Amino acid sequence: MRVAVLSDIHANAEALEAVLADARAHAAEHYLCLGDIIGFNGDPEACVSAVAASFDAVVRGNHEQALLQRGLFGVPLFTAMMDRTTAMLSAESLAFIRTTVPQLQWQGIELVHASPHRPEQWGRINSVPTARTAFAAFAGQLCFFGHTHRAGVFKEQTPGGTVSMLPAVYRPDGSCEFALEADCRYLVNPGSVGQPRDFDWRAAYAILDTATQTLILRRVEYDVAAAAAKISRTGLPASFAAALHKGTTPAGL
Repeated sequence: MRVAVLSDIHANAEALEAVLADARAHAAEHYLCLGDIIGFNGDPEACVSAVAASFDAVVRGNHEQALLQRGLFGVPLFTAMMDRTTAMLSAESLAFIRTTVPQLQWQGIELVHASPHRPEQWGRINSVPTARTAFAAFAGQLCFFGHTHRAGVFKEQTPGGTVSMLPAVYRPDGSCEFALEADCRYLVNPGSVGQPRDFDWRAAYAILDTATQTLILRRVEYDVAAAAAKISRTGLPASFAAALHKGTTPAGL
């Protein structure tokens, strides 16, 4: 079974379409979404409707939570972005967002947007100490998470054992492979589809092959100029479009 895992699509339809095409080309049979389908980019309706129609499991991200709970960020710019996002969403897409939850299991795999440790507090897994806390919060072998917009893998040698970070180093074909060891546990961030922040503008996602116990991180080129041109729809400044071209964190975040 080959499972495509996507996170942080952020209303970037061009990136989502390119990733889905790449996943199909790599024989993906199931699709999982780790949240933040909306926000930052200009096509929330296209992205939510695509995910709702064909994904096997979807968790809620902090941007979906901010849409349902105005003022969550405490930043007027983000509240205004969510107002515009709401106006661009259909009643069906809004209803779908309301059905999502911050954490769930799919076929024994833990799925969460931020961290399995207090998932509704939207903390970030971005270091060995935060990974160690996250490992203690779930019981299975594998947890997929997003939120940081940076791909990477944390490995625990045995339950309660040594935790190490395995960075994503991509080959020229845009892939990075890890063999999943039976006696180890893993926290996997597939990276961001719609707003990467690791100085690589290409859309990021992951493929899990359960037959071979292989994890493949993928990078996919897409029409970044077209996506960046639509950011004005959200009311965000031009710096967000510039960051999309560079694969960096926009100013003010």
